[in-house]
Amino acid sequence: MKIEAISNNEYLEILTDNNINIPIYADKEAIEVYSNKEIIKVVKNNRTLAVFLVPIDNNGIRREYRFCPYISPIFINTENNYTKKKVLKIIFNYLFNKYDYCFIPLHPSFKLISAIQSEGGFVEMRHTHVTDKKLTLDSVPAKLRNHIRNAMKQVEVFIERDYSNYDFNLAIKGDNEEIIKRSDLTKKLIDNGKGLVIKGIVEGIVKASIICIYDKEWAYLLHSYQDKTVRGTVPLLIIKANEYLFDKLGIKYFDFEGSVIDEIDDFFSSFNLDIVNYPYIIESKSKDNFYKLIDRSMNIEGRIKKYEGN
Repeated sequence: MKIEAISNNEYLEILTDNNINIPIYADKEAIEVYSNKEIIKVVKNNRTLAVFLVPIDNNGIRREYRFCPYISPIFINTENNYTKKKVLKIIFNYLFNKYDYCFIPLHPSFKLISAIQSEGGFVEMRHTHVTDKKLTLDSVPAKLRNHIRNAMKQVEVFIERDYSNYDFNLAIKGDNEEIIKRSDLTKKLIDNGKGLVIKGIVEGIVKASIICIYDKEWAYLLHSYQDKTVRGTVPLLIIKANEYLFDKLGIKYFDFEGSVIDEIDDFFSSFNLDIVNYPYIIESKSKDNFYKLIDRSMNIEGRIKKYEGN
């Protein structure tokens, strides 16, 4: 087996020729959004075994901004876990040796973390909230159900691709450049038929809105905001988005894109869905920088809940 760097076109041709369902985080829009990247493939006897779109930032493996929920290698022509592990060891040995550090989230479907650990990568486990079933009022806990019923009496829900009045400044936390770049990607995904805007309107005014992006199998809750709206509005929008994605678009999994921010995770937990772990890879050639990356992850604003008193 060996690693080869490939072009954007060759990467997309490999996935198309092998009839691969291209994940939303690895499709052509993702290729275009990264200012710096390397695309690699693993080959054996002229047979491609895997490809990987790798974002690069300051000679490290890292997303410039949180454009998509995850990144991950894509396997091709790999029949068993032993082969997959060998492929992954080659990939991460190459990446860890070439770049100064690594700080990336892999997809919840990625399970072979021992291949990364054996190459010296530290694996932090995070979790998200996923369902493989359509959500209904009957499927959610009683307290949340009551909130949604309250919103249903007052809120009109519209599902569309019009983002002209979507408030990205409320939905995206970051500086002006990050808001512009992340919103531009979201707009491009929607324009290319890979995203939906779900709006909650009260008395003619948009009071809350979410955006979901999707490929053929997975849908993700990417952005959301609300502006002093009716209790239960955002859960209602999520229920309606989920219903549309399963019934009309045939997706198999709906991912809330679970957050490390405690209050947001509390909200996602209220839906009582499956808790699915995903690995966050941390590695550095420098021990000092490695500890800085660990500290950065531990101290994400809102991750550690502060309690008062004893």
